[in-house]
Amino acid sequence: MFNILAKGRLMQVHADTPSMSNGLPFMLEMDVDVAEFSSDWGNCDLMSTYVSKMVSTDRTDSLLFANLYSSAVNELFETAFRVHGENGSLVCKFFRNGNLDRVELSIPANDAVADFYAAAIERTAAPNANEAYLNILFQSDAIDPALGLLELVLNYGAALQLREDKQNQRVCIVAEFQLEETATKS
Repeated sequence: MFNILAKGRLMQVHADTPSMSNGLPFMLEMDVDVAEFSSDWGNCDLMSTYVSKMVSTDRTDSLLFANLYSSAVNELFETAFRVHGENGSLVCKFFRNGNLDRVELSIPANDAVADFYAAAIERTAAPNANEAYLNILFQSDAIDPALGLLELVLNYGAALQLREDKQNQRVCIVAEFQLEETATKS
């Protein structure tokens, strides 16, 4: 484990936890207090950029992959920035096997937060998801917090699922995606 101090805020990064998720080997974990995370919109970009650089070195086109990965993960972070519980930590774990990446983002969640994520993930699987995405994208009202999840599914081909831990008042948003066809440099 090591700590990153960025913009005066401390994040813990773990790169030594040998574990698997659904058959995918562990790469990296970030753990940050949700109040600290949600205090500055720039944390979404800061964290997604950091992670993308860490996990892109063995890709065929590491710069392109880092850009795509950062954008995809940023959608998750921006959604969590907009909708999360009050107290606790945001824990994000990253896994990979070949060209399949899995991100598990766990956040504090009261019933309203859990209900939002359940409905938002359901919307991403609806037959009219693309139409809903375009309507949200071009509306002049406030941004719909589900926008990032729709973008993940429609623009990055992510498969999303939600795990709820009601006892500990947390939800875990799981995103699996494939950003390149070949897994590593030859």
